[in-house]
Amino acid sequence: MLLPPSMNRLALALCFISLAARAQPTPDAGTSSPSAVVTPSRTAPEGSTSHASAADNAPSPSRESDAASEDSDYPTCPEGFNEDEGDTSDSTVLGALQVEVDGRGLTPTGLELRGLQRLTEPQVRKLVGAPPADATRPLTANEVQSLLHRLARTGLFSRVEPRVRVSDQGPALLEVTVEEHPTLTSVEFAGLQDLRPDDLWDALFEQPSRSPDEDEEQEEVTTLRVHKRHGTLRVVSPCPPPRPPRAWLARRENGAFRPGILLGGLNAALQRVLETLREDDGYLLATVSATLSPEGKLVVTVDEGQLESVEVRGVDDAMARRVREALALEPGDVFLRSDARRAMERLESRLPFLRAVDSDDLREERTDVRIVEERGTDGTRHYRTKEEARRKSRRHERVEFEVGWGRLFDEDSNAETDGLTLEGKRLIVHMEPRPPDLDVDLLPVHTQVTGFAPGLAASLRFFDSRDRVHTTLDGAFFIPLRLGGQRLPDDPEGTRSQRRVNLLGGAKVQLPALGLEELGAQVHDFIDTLDRWRLGDFDSYFYSFLINRPDRDYFRRQGFTAFATWRWAESWLAGVEVRGDTTGSLQSFTPPLSLFRNDDPPFPNAPVNEGRFRSAVVRLEYSGAAERGTRVGSLFRTPETSLFERHKNWKREPTLRGFVTMEVGEGPGADGADARFWKLVGDVALDYPMNWHTGLSLRLRAATGHDLPLQKQEALGGWTALRGFGFKEFRGGDSSVLASAEYRWHGLGIFADLGSVHAASAWSDAQLGLGGSFHFGDAVRFEAAWRIDDKARLTPEARLLFNRTF
Repeated sequence: MLLPPSMNRLALALCFISLAARAQPTPDAGTSSPSAVVTPSRTAPEGSTSHASAADNAPSPSRESDAASEDSDYPTCPEGFNEDEGDTSDSTVLGALQVEVDGRGLTPTGLELRGLQRLTEPQVRKLVGAPPADATRPLTANEVQSLLHRLARTGLFSRVEPRVRVSDQGPALLEVTVEEHPTLTSVEFAGLQDLRPDDLWDALFEQPSRSPDEDEEQEEVTTLRVHKRHGTLRVVSPCPPPRPPRAWLARRENGAFRPGILLGGLNAALQRVLETLREDDGYLLATVSATLSPEGKLVVTVDEGQLESVEVRGVDDAMARRVREALALEPGDVFLRSDARRAMERLESRLPFLRAVDSDDLREERTDVRIVEERGTDGTRHYRTKEEARRKSRRHERVEFEVGWGRLFDEDSNAETDGLTLEGKRLIVHMEPRPPDLDVDLLPVHTQVTGFAPGLAASLRFFDSRDRVHTTLDGAFFIPLRLGGQRLPDDPEGTRSQRRVNLLGGAKVQLPALGLEELGAQVHDFIDTLDRWRLGDFDSYFYSFLINRPDRDYFRRQGFTAFATWRWAESWLAGVEVRGDTTGSLQSFTPPLSLFRNDDPPFPNAPVNEGRFRSAVVRLEYSGAAERGTRVGSLFRTPETSLFERHKNWKREPTLRGFVTMEVGEGPGADGADARFWKLVGDVALDYPMNWHTGLSLRLRAATGHDLPLQKQEALGGWTALRGFGFKEFRGGDSSVLASAEYRWHGLGIFADLGSVHAASAWSDAQLGLGGSFHFGDAVRFEAAWRIDDKARLTPEARLLFNRTF
């Protein structure tokens, strides 16, 4: 009888054992077994009764299993030993068990292998732990199951067909017909352009994780059997090697090809090559084809994939042209994942009012690829890449989430595929107008004049899908809290004044057609500083709380600012500001609210010229790494800092950036009367990467002015304005020059600062600071600096910094 081949392979093996053990009479015509339909294959010959009688006396399956583990003369493995996690190769290799029963079920007493070509029968028997060819002891259920699994999982066969053959005069045999995977005699790669054959050899030849040649020590397997309340621990004979020897396999050793059987088959090997091209190397349109001659000569042709066209959906034709221009992906180019990522970054930067659409429906539209085989009449095999639509996901299926460190810290790991689908070699870009964007940031303000003053900064942007007018609303506040009994001694009114809520608010529009990047105004009543070019906000707040060293001076500022910024090219902008402010001096609270050094005197806060100031600021800026659409400006804008954000990819390409500002104004002078002043500031920086882990950073800052109010006078010393010296150790000047150089090698760096201040009609001696740094990333670093003068000490000034100011 033949069992239906569509049934599960393991179930078929168990059905066979059940038939052999029970040896039930052949069903009458018109009846069927619960597990399979049985049809007579031929008329039962005379004498078959003796075979049935022998089968009736066969031991039960449980007794056979016990006998096998105790009395077997050849290696066996316990049940489930070969069921490696995730190994499903037998589901496609192992065929249905075909049982021929002549009258009654019979237990096979031997194993016969058919179809071997390059391999010999003794080699295969030794590999899978099969009984010798002359063995006559009946096979048990566990033995049959183990042997079939091991044959299927060797990776040597493309098909394993088991059958029980019953002869009239001889014993029943388990006959297994196998088809070996192709034997390769030579391999050639064709069609490669950017890649080399060496990049694909490892993908083509999958070697066993552990072969007998590499580890000749056999493992002993311990089986624990538990029956009701009793347990038995027994050590059985070693299992046979689970993987074939390397000498049988096609492989590459010492740069040379070795002929042999292709482990796992050519379909799987070419699929690995295709996955390597698309998933690892990023050739998203790559295809693979191959031809295998009857003599074993394999020619693998790789098409790295060229774009035929780029189609944009979701926007009108005029905007679609702008999207294609921003993507800069041309038909005929080899299409890489890195190209897609950079193209989408350019698109987001240049057209921020659009966004890529990525949804479950789009993910299901993406196609899967697989390798298909076609065999010619002359024995030649042809393989090609076939694309097919993905199976639609079920809405109620179980969803598994995977969270890892890579997903937590690599936010853009899948960003390159957002909104992109491929139809053949056509790239489809799915876009839609960007909805309003709300950005909220925490302000953990901590200063010597406010204590702890938490707050929020928010920015709400409204985008015009036709790129005419984009509107931004900005706002911020922070509230000094009454903690630690901080106050101004003998000045309760001043204490209440410095604890007032700090507020900022503004609005601006962007008019791309006119080249206006910003046109707006803001009003404010808050505690401000002109020292943001020295030390980043978070670093100042952190060290103010930690050791009572904010390294900034603060003053109260009330008034308004109106501004306009033109951007006539990606890297250039010019701006003008009109400022009207009333300023007031602030005093440091007592006692200091800090984790350490809270017994020290409060960090001093310099006084300012108080009164109403009016001024105009013009600026010119350049940033070689800026792209169209990069956000410009800040709610906390000052003439001493740039409106361009610092380029994030400074380690990848040389970057030159700088700005010049000129402020002319009028306000209270040293004698209290209104006086005119002007101030010119220039700041230029260059980042020059020598390779991925090594780079040089240079900076030159110069400033000069006339009749400057106290808050605008020049001073050097401290982080990062002449490191190694005290905060504003050289102050009260109308001019200053500062040069910095830093060389970075992997995580280590060395730096030098050189500066001088012009005060009282004379320049101070040039001051030199030297130091070293250890980098934990682009921004986070630990720095130690020494001053090089007659006050030099062995102990350096040291800081762990989280922001870069140049």
